[in-house]
Amino acid sequence: MRYNTSDNDKKARDNQATHEAKNEIREKNRKAGKHQFSKKTDHL
Repeated sequence: MRYNTSDNDKKARDNQATHEAKNEIREKNRKAGKHQFSKKTDHL
């Protein structure tokens, strides 16, 4: 017989910490000038 697990049995995830780490990486890349968009064409 199977028992359905309630949400109380699952591990708690710290979403705030993961978002902070993600934002930190994004900010670091922004300061390094990665993922910049420019309409100027290089090939003309």
